[in-house]
Amino acid sequence: MPQILSKTVGRRALLADGGTLLAAWLGCNSILAPPARAEGPEPVDLPQHRATAPRALPDLTFLDEAGATRHLADWHGRIVVLNLWATWCQPCVAEMPALAALARQMAPEGDIAVLPVSIDHGGTELVRRFYRTHAIADLPVLCDPHMQIPTALREDGVPVTLVIDQAGREVARVVGPVRWDPTSTPDRVRGLAAGR
Repeated sequence: MPQILSKTVGRRALLADGGTLLAAWLGCNSILAPPARAEGPEPVDLPQHRATAPRALPDLTFLDEAGATRHLADWHGRIVVLNLWATWCQPCVAEMPALAALARQMAPEGDIAVLPVSIDHGGTELVRRFYRTHAIADLPVLCDPHMQIPTALREDGVPVTLVIDQAGREVARVVGPVRWDPTSTPDRVRGLAAGR
C-alpha cells in the first residue's frame, strides 16, 4: 500500500529539491566563472624617505612564544620592523611569506629585527599552528591578544607596519600590506632609520 504524503510535506520536499537544483546551478556557474580577485588593497613598497620627523613611541608590550612579556625597548639599539597582523586578515596572510624572507635575509647582519605581532585572541598556539600550516619559518611567535598595541598607536585595522630606529622612535608607518620582496628593502629600511 503506497504511503500518502500530506500537501505540506510534499511542498517541503519540492522546495528542498528546488534548493538543491539552485545550489547545483550556482556551483556550476562559479566553476565556469573567472576567479574573483582577492579583496583588499594591493601591497605597496616602503617609502624611500621619511615623511615626518621621528616620533617617540609609548611603551609597547607583547607576549613571546613562552608567554613572557616583552617590551619594544628590548630591541633598543637595533632597527625594528614591527608588523601588526592577524590570521583572519587576508592581506596579512598574503604578506607573511615575504616578511619571513626579509627576516631570513636580515639574520646574518643582525641589525634589523623583524617582529610580527599577532593581535589574534587565540594567542601563541594559534600563531604556531598558522606558521606550521603556511610553512612560515624564521619569524618569532609574538602576540598581543588584548590588542593593546593598536590602541596605543590609534590604529583600528591590520596590517600595520612601523619602522623603528635604533633609538626606539617611529620613522615610518605603512597602513596596509607591504611588498617585502624587492632586494632594495633592507637598504630602504636602513635609510629610513638613518634619516636618508
